[in-house]
Amino acid sequence: MKLLLDIGNSSVKWALQEQEEFTSTGAFSYKKNNFEQDIQENLLFSEKLSGVLVSNVGGNEIFNTLNARVKKQWQQECWQPSVSASFKELKNSYSDTQQMGLDRWLAMIASWEKYQSALCLVGCGTALTIDLINHEGQHLGGYIVPGIELMQTALVNNTEQINAVVKNQASLDYAKDTQSAINNGAFLAAVSMIEHVINKFSNESNCKPKCIISGGMAETIKPLLTHSFQHEPNLVLVGLSILHKAYP
Repeated sequence: MKLLLDIGNSSVKWALQEQEEFTSTGAFSYKKNNFEQDIQENLLFSEKLSGVLVSNVGGNEIFNTLNARVKKQWQQECWQPSVSASFKELKNSYSDTQQMGLDRWLAMIASWEKYQSALCLVGCGTALTIDLINHEGQHLGGYIVPGIELMQTALVNNTEQINAVVKNQASLDYAKDTQSAINNGAFLAAVSMIEHVINKFSNESNCKPKCIISGGMAETIKPLLTHSFQHEPNLVLVGLSILHKAYP
């Protein structure tokens, strides 16, 4: 039994894996100043683990805290891969691969292994990320902007005259109050960017890419998109499993 962890900037997704199957999955939010207690409360597994696989973009302190907990509870070290220039036919566009978040690379690996076609990958978390892969497996690059909630929070916290509560209600309607205007504006910005990138990629490559969406806000934003998207909730964990199988 393996434990797989996808540690983002504000939440953790986990899966228990037996052979090649995820037998159970879950997720929880965490605070960086309370991470040790958060994992103690949410990772209460008594099973004997054969490995703990980690994708972490939360920083070294988060990883060290987790690793110490894993050593204490299961007497082993966490396994964490690094971003590389390529994986099989998939080729990274970054000249400095360490500048790329591991979660993005693992999502690309999982998607390419499954579909092996032109891809547009959208990650909807604290940040909104878009990555593009052509039909030959070449990563063309991508974009990173603040996620929907972060857009709203930044505006509310840095504007004197705005007194509003951050909402995450999926709507592109014209707003008739400030709170709705902030909410709907953030969704419109995200949707417009995604749609523009897909149209640009489709025209340049003369093909219709397979569109994949993941992340905590994926199910909220997906109904607003005109292009057809496949929701893959455990994309990073699947990529982590694939990479560990190839390089244990």
